[in-house]
Amino acid sequence: MPDQQPPPLDPQRLLVLRALLVFTVFGCLFFAVLNLTRGVYPLAAIELVIAGFSAWLYYWIERTPVAQRWLMIYLVLFFGTMMVAIGTPSGTATIFVWVFLIPLIAHLLLGRVRGLAVSVVFLALAATLYFYRMHGHSELMEVIAIANVVICAFVITGLSYAYEAGREQTERRLQELASTDALTGLPNRGALEPILRHKQGEAARDASEFAVLSIDLDYFKAVNDEYGHQVGDRTLVVFAEILRQRLRASDVPCRWGGEEFQVLLSGTGRAGAMHIAEDIRNALAATEITAEDHCFRMTISVGVAVYPKDASDTSKLLDVADRRLYQAKTQGRNRVVGGSADGRPNSDRIGDSAVVDLQRLRG
Repeated sequence: MPDQQPPPLDPQRLLVLRALLVFTVFGCLFFAVLNLTRGVYPLAAIELVIAGFSAWLYYWIERTPVAQRWLMIYLVLFFGTMMVAIGTPSGTATIFVWVFLIPLIAHLLLGRVRGLAVSVVFLALAATLYFYRMHGHSELMEVIAIANVVICAFVITGLSYAYEAGREQTERRLQELASTDALTGLPNRGALEPILRHKQGEAARDASEFAVLSIDLDYFKAVNDEYGHQVGDRTLVVFAEILRQRLRASDVPCRWGGEEFQVLLSGTGRAGAMHIAEDIRNALAATEITAEDHCFRMTISVGVAVYPKDASDTSKLLDVADRRLYQAKTQGRNRVVGGSADGRPNSDRIGDSAVVDLQRLRG
């Protein structure tokens, strides 16, 4: 299997990184000049290298497909340079204040889990260097002095972790809301489209098939007109539950809009797709929908399209399925059309049952 590249940086982390790179460039240049004047040439040389690397990365980070790897390289160099500065004997004691930036930066750029891991590693290293550098300074080795430093580091690390955990949870919730139909709980159109593109790439690589069902509830407008939109909403919810019950875990049902649904059937050819579509159609036709004081039955029309036999592009595949759905409608509804050679519907159902059922209820 080919190596999977890490995901790109999300816009928020990219913004934070670019701001940090700017501070790194100017900060390293400033301290490099100070260290040159003090004669601390090795540290000044390292700071100049980090400044140059940060300037280059600022330009390159949005152009590389492996931004996550360059981010990790930058943080290791940045925190490593901090450790070198802390461990330099001629460095001032106040340089240890920079350590408190480690958990904040690590969590903002790496997330909750990796950020905590990196924070623990570099904070432990900084603590070791602190005791190495300050063991001869009695005032800095007092219990109260050490407690202040340690507790402050723990508090900043804990707050950074809690903030990032809350942010990730909120982001996941927002993504779920953005990709889920509020009424039925099924994925919405925006969620299905990238799944279809991914499935197309997977099927092309594995020389496999998948199918798409375009489904429309027959005479749904008549239900809304006759009983009201609350009953219509109840009908959609009932049908969504039927889809969940009749489909496999690998299949993806989606509310496409209004009374139209799409279903992605993974690893399924035409015969299998036709069988599943008929099963869904029969299940709905046999279900009594009860809403408020009304009880009635509904039917569906279904168009079936199979990749790659019907189309080798997902947008064209959806068009084929939609055309066959329209064919099912024009030929009487309550049937499945799957692309037979002569264009005739693939189901022998009589397509008037939905109309008769509504007319019976009206009578």
